Amino acid sequence: MSSSSEKSMHKRAMEADPTSGEEQAQPKKKNPGREEAPAPLPVRSARPALSIDRLEAKMKARIERDRLAPKLGGKPLKRCSGFWIDWNEESKTGIVLTTAHLIRTKNSPVNIWLGGEEYASHANVTVHLLDGTSPEGQLLYYQPHYDLAFVRVRVDEHVQLPFFQEEVKLAQEVFRLGRDNMLDLRITYGWAEYQNPTMYERYHNMYFDSAGGAKDDKEYDNGGPVIDLDGKVLGMSNNSKSGTFIPSSILLKCVDLWKKYEYKYIPRPHLGMTFEAIKLLEPAHVEKLWRMYNIDDGLVVQKVSKGSHAEKFGIQRGDIIECINGKCISTTIELENVLASICKDSSDNLNDLNVEIHVSVGVFHTLKKHLTTGELAASVSDLGEVIMD
Repeated sequence: MSSSSEKSMHKRAMEADPTSGEEQAQPKKKNPGREEAPAPLPVRSARPALSIDRLEAKMKARIERDRLAPKLGGKPLKRCSGFWIDWNEESKTGIVLTTAHLIRTKNSPVNIWLGGEEYASHANVTVHLLDGTSPEGQLLYYQPHYDLAFVRVRVDEHVQLPFFQEEVKLAQEVFRLGRDNMLDLRITYGWAEYQNPTMYERYHNMYFDSAGGAKDDKEYDNGGPVIDLDGKVLGMSNNSKSGTFIPSSILLKCVDLWKKYEYKYIPRPHLGMTFEAIKLLEPAHVEKLWRMYNIDDGLVVQKVSKGSHAEKFGIQRGDIIECINGKCISTTIELENVLASICKDSSDNLNDLNVEIHVSVGVFHTLKKHLTTGELAASVSDLGEVIMD
């Protein structure tokens, strides 16, 4: 996804919605030292943290300005970090963005594309702020496919919102931020990578690689920001163990969709397929595809959901998706950005989920060695997509 310098300079700050009670709260500024970076590290984007309690009919979760932790029945369930994305001066409330892992009580037992995750949707969230206070937060919404959760928090002091950098370059130097149990800032240096996701991961993730290539299972980093050397937010860490983070291009589109649909949901078209990017395959595999089909870019279909519109369209395992709505697709990150843009720009009524929209798809059928372009119906939902065998 590397692009021109003009794109790399593109940045944006989140804006508060004056008509909503959901405001952006930001943490106090702090400039911890670091050895690798040549400039001081602004961490205003890494102030909140969440703690969630275990799930029951009444479930308590704890969010901190720099870290979050859930509880169920008074016992800690998970701990996460988060950062402010919205703030309202009049109501003195802000919105913290974090990972839906905060309220997840059950992971998919086999394959994330088969479903099975469970969440505590009625969790009560407590937010631990850096000024020593721990206000109760309100879980406004969570999106299981994109792995996002939004929590509203009352904060008396003014907070400054982070700036976002939408373009993330391959091997770009980054810092992953999080707050530990003592609310001390933890900084991990690494670089950004593109990979084909595993069966346990969705398609909107990039990867954080640290020195030595080891993955760090630091629970407090989940939900925290990934920033560049200038302190701009490049994404949000959502699984420190696997090293994944959601890039800002996806985060910003999701927030825009959430606002567009009145803070009720974030829709996503379900294509009924899983993929691997050709560019991220082993070189020998890439060479073979080029030799056989004269193709070195696109997404190779790995699985087609049984009974789906994609199956009826004639798409099979091994076929290659070259473009969506006229845009060439090289990675699953690009695919997810296009799908989010389709919902954002759609003139169709998506106020009721479980509707269908039509997506133009360019498919190279490898068995027939023939390119087809046509309209593929896609179901729109804010649930995690399930691919049926």
